[in-house]
This record gives sequence, C-alpha cells and structure tokens, in this order.
Amino acid sequence: MGSTIAIVVTAVAVVLGFLILRKINDGGDTGSVAPQTTLSAETTVDPNVSTTIAFTTTTAQQLVTTGTKVQVANASNASGTARQMSTALAGKGFDMADATNSTLSPKLDLTKVIYDANDPNALAVANSVAVVLGNVVVEVAPVPPPVESGAFAEGSGVIVLLGNDLAGKTLPAIAGEPTTGTTALPTTTLAGG
Repeated sequence: MGSTIAIVVTAVAVVLGFLILRKINDGGDTGSVAPQTTLSAETTVDPNVSTTIAFTTTTAQQLVTTGTKVQVANASNASGTARQMSTALAGKGFDMADATNSTLSPKLDLTKVIYDANDPNALAVANSVAVVLGNVVVEVAPVPPPVESGAFAEGSGVIVLLGNDLAGKTLPAIAGEPTTGTTALPTTTLAGG
C-alpha cells in the first residue's frame, strides 16, 4: 500500500510540475525574469501521510539591448581594446556609442559597468551588458563620468569601464565557451617532384 501511495504522489507531482512550468513559459512577460524560481506543491493522499515536493526551475534572463546606447571606455593598460569590445557588444545587439578612453588612474584591474541614474532605460541595459561580460559589477556613474569627454556620449546612459581582466578577450572567451579553430596540417615537399 505504501508504494502505491508513493507512485500516486510522484505522478501527481510530475503533472503539477509540468503544468507549473508550462504556465511559467506561457506567461508572455517581456520584462526581466529572475534567474531562479522555486515553486512547491503539497499533495495529501492519506490523512496520515503528507508529502511536500519542491520544484526548482531556472530561466535565462532576457537581455535588454536597446533603449540607451552603450559606450566602452578603455580603463586597461592595453591599447585598442575598447573598439574591439564595442564591436563584440554590437554583435550581441547592443546599440553602441563610439569607443573612448577612461580618465581613471590607476587603470582598473576589474571591468565594471556604470550607468546614468537619470536615464530610465540605463539600469536594464547596464545589467544586460554586465551579464554578457560575465556578471561584472554595475554601479551608478559618478558625476562627471570618468571618460575623456567628461560626459555620457549623446544617446548613451551606460559606460563599460573595460579593465585589465577583460581587455582583449572575446565574448566567447569571457563566457568560458570552448574556442573552435582549425589547425593547419604540415605540408611536405617531395624531392624531384
């Protein structure tokens, strides 16, 4: 009898889990989704036996790539890296402003994203850029922001202060994705041929 109850409880839990996940996926919410949601269902089969089953689902955070421009400012010791990162972020759909240099001294060891608190779209875009860059720190920008112009670029509310940790790295390398490439095979020249 005990194993029958266990089977019934398990079957009910699976069906509830399916329905809950389907409801979450059909929600149609276009806003950001919390990275992890915990749901629980309680099923009582026998008045003397109660079982609680917890369901954990993980959903990917929706990236916000438009609404304000993103500017990459080189705050590293390497040259030309802000332009490279700007091109990479544009490839992910972000609306980019021209790359620039940071005025920070000393240079940054760790990349961070700063945003204009007066731009209503800036925080969502800044958080999305931070996710793409491996979950770097996001902060409200100081006034004036530490870039050569001393101000946000026109139409921009987000600045990536590119530090030594990410300077010169590709987005797949930052994400820890394996690099694929081809290896050239050695060529052999035959004598007399």
